[in-house]
Amino acid sequence: MLDLDKVSMGWREWDLVQLAVDHTDFRRITDGQYQSFVDSYGGYDVTRWPGYRVLADIQEFRWVGFALGRSDTTRSAAIEAEHRIACIRGLVPKPWTWRAL
Repeated sequence: MLDLDKVSMGWREWDLVQLAVDHTDFRRITDGQYQSFVDSYGGYDVTRWPGYRVLADIQEFRWVGFALGRSDTTRSAAIEAEHRIACIRGLVPKPWTWRAL
């Protein structure tokens, strides 16, 4: 009951995309861990949904925007924002490594 500001109704794909992106583009989640998640969710793998890449790109863009919002606070945040921009521009090969801000 603490995070009700994040409660919403909508596509299940939007709820699942964050974890899927962690698996496909960042490799922070192993194949086995991701498959266990898919199995626990009833076998639905959002990465096989035709619209997955669009939602994944939107999610990554949001994470870049978050970094940009922090980029004026410290030099390390500005460097991280620049790195994330380079990633989404295709200048850094996947899997990406993004630092927490």
